[in-house]
Amino acid sequence: EKRIGKLQSLYAQVFMATSFAIGYSSSFGNTSYIHFDPAATLQYRHYYNLIMREAKGKRTDMNNLNYVSFILETTLITERILLVDYIKRDYRTINRFGIACGLHRNYRKRFSLDLNIVAGYLFAKTTINDNGQLTTKNIREFTTLGQVNLGFWLNKRN
Repeated sequence: EKRIGKLQSLYAQVFMATSFAIGYSSSFGNTSYIHFDPAATLQYRHYYNLIMREAKGKRTDMNNLNYVSFILETTLITERILLVDYIKRDYRTINRFGIACGLHRNYRKRFSLDLNIVAGYLFAKTTINDNGQLTTKNIREFTTLGQVNLGFWLNKRN
């Protein structure tokens, strides 16, 4: 996160996006998966509750504030496609952008918490249909996103 104004910052992150599902169908049986896919996000953040937190005597250093953010996120998804007797990996990108409300806290023991929820829009190309055949289809839909980031900060203690 890089400060670009008194209450504004640019935030960039590269991470592994995690998705999982557990399902059951009387026709198809149990289904489950877990995926770890590379992803990146870029955010412009505007922090807004500085005066209220200072008036209550709460910490405001290191952006211990709530924020509104514009987010762009890209994920490289891998899909397994069954073709004859072997499995092929097909790569595609899923792009999301939206507006988030969030909170950012850095605690004295160097623990960091960042939460946000986003109303957004998703656009992607898919290359597989429900039958597992290769095809191209544009996907565009409204979506929600959420992030929970836990970590430890490395800069000097205040």
